[in-house]
Amino acid sequence: MSGDGNYLELRRWMYTHRDANGRVTKEYLEGLETFMHQADSTPLAQESGKMFCPCRKCNNSKLATRENVWKHLINRGFMPNYYIWFQHGEGYNYENEASSSNSNFQNEPVDHLHNQHRYHQEEQMVDNYDRVHDMVADAFVAHDDDEVEEPNIDAKKFYEMLDAANQPLYSGCREGLSKLSLAARMMSIKTDHNLPESCMNAWTDLFKEYLPEDNVSADSYYEIQKLVYSLGLPSEMIDVCIDNCMLYWGDDEKLEECRFCKKPRFKPQGRGRNRVPYQRMWYLPITDRLKRLYQSEETAGKMRWHAEHTQTDGEMTHPSDARAWKHFNKIYPQFASNSRNVYMGLCTDGFSPFGMSGRQYSLWPVFMTPYNLPPDMCMQREFLFLTILIPGPNHPKRSLDVFLQPLIKELKDLWATGVRTYDCSTKTNFTMRAMLLWTISDFPAYGMLSGWTTHGRLSCPYCNGTTDAFQLKNGRKTSWFDCHRRFLPINHPYRRNRKLFRQKRVVRDTPPPYLTGEQIEQQIDYYGAQETVRCGGNWHVPGNMPDYYGVQHNWHKKSIFWELPYWKDLLLRHNLDVMHIEKNFFENIMNTILNVPGKTKDNQKSRLDLPDICSRPELHIKSNGQVPVPVFRLSSEQKSVLFNWVASAVKFPDGYVSNLSRCVEKGQKFSGMKSHDCHVFMQRLLPFAFAELLPTKVHEALAAIGAFFRDLSTRTLKEDVVEQLHENIPILLCNLEMIFPPSFFDVMEHLAVHLPYEALLRGPVHYGWMYQYERAMKYLKGKAKNLAKVEGSIIAGSLTEETSHFTSYYFAPNVRTRQRAPRRYDDGGVAPTYAVAGVPDIFSQIGRMGGKTKEVWWSSDEDAHSAHTYILLNCEDPFMRYFESLFVSQVQEAIPGISTSEVDKRKDRHFIKWLKSQVEYEDPDYPIWFHELVQGPLAKVTTSPMYFSRGFTFHTYEYGKHRATSNYGICVKGETDFYGILQEIIEVEFPGLLKLKCVIFKCDWFDPVVNRGVRFNKFGVVAVNGGRRYNKFEPFILASQADQVSFLPYPRLRESGISWLAVIKVTPRGRIIGGEEPPLQEEHINEVEEPEQQMEDILLIDPHNHEYEDLPDDTTDDAVEDEFNESDDVSSVEENDDVSE
Repeated sequence: MSGDGNYLELRRWMYTHRDANGRVTKEYLEGLETFMHQADSTPLAQESGKMFCPCRKCNNSKLATRENVWKHLINRGFMPNYYIWFQHGEGYNYENEASSSNSNFQNEPVDHLHNQHRYHQEEQMVDNYDRVHDMVADAFVAHDDDEVEEPNIDAKKFYEMLDAANQPLYSGCREGLSKLSLAARMMSIKTDHNLPESCMNAWTDLFKEYLPEDNVSADSYYEIQKLVYSLGLPSEMIDVCIDNCMLYWGDDEKLEECRFCKKPRFKPQGRGRNRVPYQRMWYLPITDRLKRLYQSEETAGKMRWHAEHTQTDGEMTHPSDARAWKHFNKIYPQFASNSRNVYMGLCTDGFSPFGMSGRQYSLWPVFMTPYNLPPDMCMQREFLFLTILIPGPNHPKRSLDVFLQPLIKELKDLWATGVRTYDCSTKTNFTMRAMLLWTISDFPAYGMLSGWTTHGRLSCPYCNGTTDAFQLKNGRKTSWFDCHRRFLPINHPYRRNRKLFRQKRVVRDTPPPYLTGEQIEQQIDYYGAQETVRCGGNWHVPGNMPDYYGVQHNWHKKSIFWELPYWKDLLLRHNLDVMHIEKNFFENIMNTILNVPGKTKDNQKSRLDLPDICSRPELHIKSNGQVPVPVFRLSSEQKSVLFNWVASAVKFPDGYVSNLSRCVEKGQKFSGMKSHDCHVFMQRLLPFAFAELLPTKVHEALAAIGAFFRDLSTRTLKEDVVEQLHENIPILLCNLEMIFPPSFFDVMEHLAVHLPYEALLRGPVHYGWMYQYERAMKYLKGKAKNLAKVEGSIIAGSLTEETSHFTSYYFAPNVRTRQRAPRRYDDGGVAPTYAVAGVPDIFSQIGRMGGKTKEVWWSSDEDAHSAHTYILLNCEDPFMRYFESLFVSQVQEAIPGISTSEVDKRKDRHFIKWLKSQVEYEDPDYPIWFHELVQGPLAKVTTSPMYFSRGFTFHTYEYGKHRATSNYGICVKGETDFYGILQEIIEVEFPGLLKLKCVIFKCDWFDPVVNRGVRFNKFGVVAVNGGRRYNKFEPFILASQADQVSFLPYPRLRESGISWLAVIKVTPRGRIIGGEEPPLQEEHINEVEEPEQQMEDILLIDPHNHEYEDLPDDTTDDAVEDEFNESDDVSSVEENDDVSE
């Protein structure tokens, strides 16, 4: 080496790594490549894959992976005066830059590199390090250069945040405790627990007082906000006309009065005061939120899941498996070629922040959600991005498109040009583009989004102008009675029936065609529907409607979504909400069969309409005003049985549904049932609830509808099953039409006929229903701390939540946040480990015993023998399989012609003793765990009343029989499914060095013989004979084999004959965030039976009640519901409650 100046000059690049604009220089990148090549050549890096990090923060005191060292050096730069890379293989005999990386160095001063104790100690420090610096770097990445694949960072903001991350909380504090890390943690706690600002100020005062005097913790919550503000995402306020005519935005930004109504923009103010608009909306740009998904290590790689996962043929678990997604990718292959492009859905609905009893106030949030993520992340609340908040107190009505303008413009930009984005999972820049797949809303909001009015005779958007709906003369409502025979096969006998439907009518019409996007747009333009933003938000009133509105079509406007270039090419633009359709269907059924005053569909006006529509003279009103009791009506005694059954006998596992007994009102009706309560009753109880209360034909018609919604709502849909549902639903609706009056069939009952078609296009229904969004609105409601400034309060809370969600990714692993919250009943999450390899999986199952545990002796030698035998025979290991096969062959040789059942009996009795005779203790040919297992368990076992595993919560029958929930039903699947009651939870331990442990269940099994102990009906309901038990002594199973079920008795008037119990299968709970429970769904359905056809005359009056009754005229003369009626504002509030108790 010729002198210090020589290598100082050569390595000057180490300390000039950013230019004036904050970009990483090309010289620095080239030099950094040289350094990394040198560091990779060290023995430590080659052996462990880690190296010491020489960044300004780590200061060569921490080990990190190559990837993290590169990232730290890009973001922070080198530690001062590290010109000689002595921690990375260079000695003091340095001569020149070109040869340094290939030299064999002498006088190595870093012998501690090979000190393994030091290595493991440093590795643990790295793993537990609070990654605040990574958080700051990820929050500021934004790329413009195609060649330089490193972040372009806003220098001023970045270094301010970095200084806060580097600033110790107080002198001598533990590594990683900084002013920024504390602020981020406090922000996260505020969001997780929805704490008010006054509470946060009290906490900051407490920290300031109790920490050492030189601490730099924030003085107030306001200071915390300022500190972490740059980690957040942008928002903006846009002034709105007081009548919702237009936005003061874009070209109209500087106007001071509305272009349409001429009303002023600003309130009158005194001199010197800022001008305040009458109304403003909040807009949170979606682009920045999508970029954040690629800036976080937790989500960046998973945004490609939709393109990288393998689809099982014929199955749909995600929208990317369904036809609409695939069709779009086929039309736009260039967009589909980049798996990082984003597919989104939009949802909106109204809610009142003051609740049902508060003042009238309607807020309308607009959510955007990306569908790229895998099923366990997609639709989670943190990925439902609040994009627009339409202000109250008034309903936006037909002016919704006015508020959507900024979003539509942003979507057009994301489609046309995209935005440069840094993907931290691949360390590359790319141009991210995005598109909108569809919208999600309830049916009234469907009309606001699509432009097709959803009330009146033409309210069905699929039937369009070819509907068969008609107006009831006396009921003054639109009826969709007998509108479903046209969906049947052309030769179906129902089409020719002139008596069971509308009298003297034969149906020859084919189903209405599903129009393409181009056809729909042509229809809109043909009738002259106007765009809201061109004519003003209040234009769409009756006098300005397009020609033939309500006669040939229902287009009241041309939706703003048609501005999107690809909108016409989508197969599914707007989703019908299964949640609200199912709830409405259920309420109509229950209110009618229970004859609830004011809500039943069988009222005086309904009977007056019958003679003109149906051939049902036995149901006509008599001359004295009395009517016969219909066949679908429950008597007082039957009602009492039903309500008592719901109140006392209907029990589900904990967390699956609210306590339905609370919904029984004075034994007269159900009240206060949320959407999820209706969902559970419809799908789980309706298929068997009326089997012994109503005539067979009525029960079967209702049960088939419940089974239809159950099969449609599975988490995994099979295409052939959905196609069968599509063929079945017209028949099911026709079967109902034979029983119920025309007034029963409003548009919500009719829409069910189109649900399977949408499922084929979209995929599983939970990607297109409202449950997740209704619950998100409940959380927004909880953020309205300042009721005088509701909108601003909600936006502030939402921005805080976005920031805290992002920062929580970078907290140390031991920090608990809402995202890391354990399951409702945590199963421990860690499998037991043993000191030797090869221990069978049955001894490493994840699970946790709960409640009061006890050590007890085996209840009998027979129990101990049976449990040991069962564990041995269910141990999936080659050694055990060999000895089991050998035992069977020896028995068969000794007793020629012996039956399989006899072999099994001998196996149960003699296998243990025989196995011990075959294996000498401590025989080195067999592993130690095998010897310990063969010798048998300890004489004492541990028992508990509860066990948590795989998302299930199990209770013993003795512990749970008096509770409001039922967690003791067990099912074991196999060639023959076994159903039983959990009696004991036992942890078995085997003596020896390893102390092998496993948990087993002792169960009381029902008779599994089909048609004697178990029966199956055509609606998918399994029932067990409660009076018969399995006649073989095999009480034990492994806890890992158990699925959970509930056993519910049939509601019946008199106890006679066999006491059948319906088996309700439940799915394990997934990861529950913040106490949320996903709606109850089946995992999948294998097949669906074709429904029976009823061609005989149906008995329409109650055969057990020949008396007549008076039907009061308790209906109202209100017009049909209007999606623009302000009474809809608060309709979603009831839906927002959690489903768990």
